[in-house]
Amino acid sequence: MEDNNVSRARGQTPVSSGAGPGPVAQSAQAPDDGEEISLVDLAATLWRRRRLIVGVTLVAAVFSVAYALLQPNRYTATSSLLPISGSASSSLAQYAGLAAMAGISLPGASAGDPTVKIGAILKSRGLAEKLIEELDLIPALIEKPEKIKKGTPLGEATKVFQEDVFSVSTDAKTSLIKVSAKTKDPGLSRDIANKAIDLLQANLEARTLSSSGKSISLLETQVVEQEAKVRAAQARLTEFQRKNKLVSPQAQSSGGIQLYQGLIQQRIALEIEISRLESALSSDNPKLVSAKTQLAAINGQIADYERTGGGVGPSISAAPATMMEYANLTAELEMLTKLYGSLVGSLESMKLQEASEKLFIEVIDPAIAPERKSEPSRAMICVVGTLAGGFLSVLLAFVLDALKKLVADPEVRAKFGSARPFGKNRTKKA
Repeated sequence: MEDNNVSRARGQTPVSSGAGPGPVAQSAQAPDDGEEISLVDLAATLWRRRRLIVGVTLVAAVFSVAYALLQPNRYTATSSLLPISGSASSSLAQYAGLAAMAGISLPGASAGDPTVKIGAILKSRGLAEKLIEELDLIPALIEKPEKIKKGTPLGEATKVFQEDVFSVSTDAKTSLIKVSAKTKDPGLSRDIANKAIDLLQANLEARTLSSSGKSISLLETQVVEQEAKVRAAQARLTEFQRKNKLVSPQAQSSGGIQLYQGLIQQRIALEIEISRLESALSSDNPKLVSAKTQLAAINGQIADYERTGGGVGPSISAAPATMMEYANLTAELEMLTKLYGSLVGSLESMKLQEASEKLFIEVIDPAIAPERKSEPSRAMICVVGTLAGGFLSVLLAFVLDALKKLVADPEVRAKFGSARPFGKNRTKKA
């Protein structure tokens, strides 16, 4: 009798000592059949908890609709720009994009790629702070800036601006950069996107001026100074030539020497002729008088040439010093001219390098005030909230059903020191 009572308490059919193996096998398989979970059991659980499921789903739907209606409209303004650069890295990036379209892997954007550099400048904290200051965005980004305890209003506004308002995206194939601003005011979104491009252009010009631009400015100053020195040397040489009657010193020197030699030869010949005539003729002979007259004229020409250079150059006595001074002035002018040419060449080379390294941006589409909101998607919020409520209610139904079965298990109740079924009143005290 005790064995039968225990069997009944456990929900099993009492087995007699004379029973065959069939009932024993059935009692052994009973726990395995009870542990199996079928679709019918799941459907039955959902049906029993249908009110809970419907209620939780409806509450989630109501809250989703209320949340969606409370969300303010936000408008996104986008501006598109294209970097322009003559550097080799830009060409490599373009070829890498074309190769990627063909399925070939080439090195793409690098630190020298203008797209990467411009994207980094647009995402920088410095540009964000300048945008906030110039457009006075702190009141629009932070409701109560004066109540900020940690940090500064500008720092907090910059964080909100970079995370929620401003965004930059780059197309790796076309190098097209899109600058977007998302705010509650469509006009403000437009102003932020366009102002960011203006600040980017000013930033690129400042960076160019701070690097190669300074070298170019220094070279331009040196070129101007050297040009003044060359002109001063030319003026000194011109004045020296005018003073000493030098047009072509080498030719003049060669011609003067030949003329001087000719006069000397004529004088010698006349002196020989006069000596011969004096031995043969009287002193008043016309031939002798004519020869002496010619000799006096040639001596006068020789003396004048030695004193003045004959009016076509320096005198014979001053010729060496004059030619040496002329050579010095010419060498100085040549040296200054070569240095000037070298500076001009360096300046032109630096300008070409600057043109190849300088970054430009071409604005393809400036930002305009959007007419339609970009977010929130209220329909999507309602659908997602309702579905989340439905899944949560189904999960809650299964959890409650599992807890009920777990607490109803005699072994679990025995472990917790309670022999009464879950949910029933305690046994009244005697």
